[in-house]
Amino acid sequence: MPLPALVLALSLLAADTTPPPEGEPLPSGAPKQEYPLAAWCYGALGEYLDVYDRVKPDLIAIDKQYGSSVPDEKEPYAADMAAARDELKVIGQAVQAAEQASPSPIAPEGVEALNLGRSIWRPAEMKTRRELARAWLSWALPDRCDSNARELSAKSALLGRALKYDNPSATDAPPPPAPAPAADASTTPPAAEPPAPTEPPAKPASDTPASADTPAAPPKS
Repeated sequence: MPLPALVLALSLLAADTTPPPEGEPLPSGAPKQEYPLAAWCYGALGEYLDVYDRVKPDLIAIDKQYGSSVPDEKEPYAADMAAARDELKVIGQAVQAAEQASPSPIAPEGVEALNLGRSIWRPAEMKTRRELARAWLSWALPDRCDSNARELSAKSALLGRALKYDNPSATDAPPPPAPAPAADASTTPPAAEPPAPTEPPAKPASDTPASADTPAAPPKS
């Protein structure tokens, strides 16, 4: 790639082209730069998919109680899950493309942003599973995650024609363990009652004759 094209690619990658917020907004703690934002979105959406597997029985129970927009589904929210998995691939490819196009390793920054995205679920994960299911139902991926990933992929592809490094990816980092949820009152087994005290066995009447020390009854006259 000629030097002017490389300079243009670098300037595009560094430019802040964040559009005005639209749709589901980013939370205040999300990164603003393109690569860490993509990693953050990957972590938040990845945890969303992990939470789904844990709360699936509760989602089925909630749908039975309140009704479902798609009755008789074999898997609850199957279409939403398929779309979320496709979106996770799009964001993950953007993260990896930026890492491969970077002249220096940036995965540590990505791992930090990815775990920050996962951490938005921690408060809900520490509650009961039913409360976690309700939080899952109310969450949506910010709209900026998709547009940012596509912009980052395009810029990284342009830069990657000149720079290609075998850098590690933040998407390969193992997720931290999820906290144990609080026990649901409806599923908490009752405490075992202590055993009732037993009465000592009655002493059997003695069949042995009276001893010699026992005075004999006076003879009848």
